Amino acid sequence: MVDVVMSELAKRQYGLFSRSQVLAAKGSDDVIKQRMRAKRWMAVAEGVYSFPGAPDSWRRSLMAACLEAGPDAVVSHEAAAALHQMATFTQGPVIAMVAHGDHQRLQLGRLRQSTDLRAHHRTVVDGIAVTTPARTIVDLAAVIRPRERLARVVDDAHASGLCRVSEVAVCWEELRRPGKRGLRMLGTILASRGPGYVPTASVLERRLLRILRTGGLPDPSKQFPLPWRADAEGRVDFAYPTHKVLIEADGRRWHVRQDQMENDRRRDREALNHGWRPYRFMWDEVTTRPESVCATVRDALAFVPR
Repeated sequence: MVDVVMSELAKRQYGLFSRSQVLAAKGSDDVIKQRMRAKRWMAVAEGVYSFPGAPDSWRRSLMAACLEAGPDAVVSHEAAAALHQMATFTQGPVIAMVAHGDHQRLQLGRLRQSTDLRAHHRTVVDGIAVTTPARTIVDLAAVIRPRERLARVVDDAHASGLCRVSEVAVCWEELRRPGKRGLRMLGTILASRGPGYVPTASVLERRLLRILRTGGLPDPSKQFPLPWRADAEGRVDFAYPTHKVLIEADGRRWHVRQDQMENDRRRDREALNHGWRPYRFMWDEVTTRPESVCATVRDALAFVPR
């Protein structure tokens, strides 16, 4: 029965299981030694085992580190950010967090100890225990620089729906204390993103906004609701309402399908019929011809609608 239970666990744990799980299934250290001698099980680290032939992967490495660190361990910090697919983070270091004093070292990755790791700071992604997005962002404040990168993480998490700014603020308030690294910086970022704050929703939007600012143009309204669709959904990336100018940042991946392009053009015609002037800037224009983009918007703002 031990083999059956471990096989079922391994299916959910990237081919891995732990000594504590073997013991919980009525196995023993002798059983582990026997399976190892027979090469039916393989040691991955102290107290962590695998069936032969299980494919290696970054997520498997995260699972292995958590199993090694103990049943209450979670993936944290940069590794948690990558697992949540937060902006600027890719698969990289393996980092696990445990309560302070639970574990002293980690063979399969970096270990972080915490005095304030709480049950509601934990979640599961792809079967792996990990800190929640809000807790991850608070932890990142202590380890990443510059400030602009952390601000981008906060904005992208909010815009994507992964984690609202208000959720980060709640976690920040819960964990802040004098001397805790990075929390003053994060507090400043959160303070500038109070009620009503609307972050840009994409990398291209952020680039376009930066170009407009660099060109000396005033900040447009972000995620502006379409005035003629008062009872229906519809927003535009940026707008200058007093000039009746609408601006869209058209990312390459979103405008490949024919039906989406047709919808864009239909909405542009609606804007013109209601006295608004729509402008669309593609990826190539924003990234290679920013001066032309600025000139176009500047000319648009120079026109005063009747």
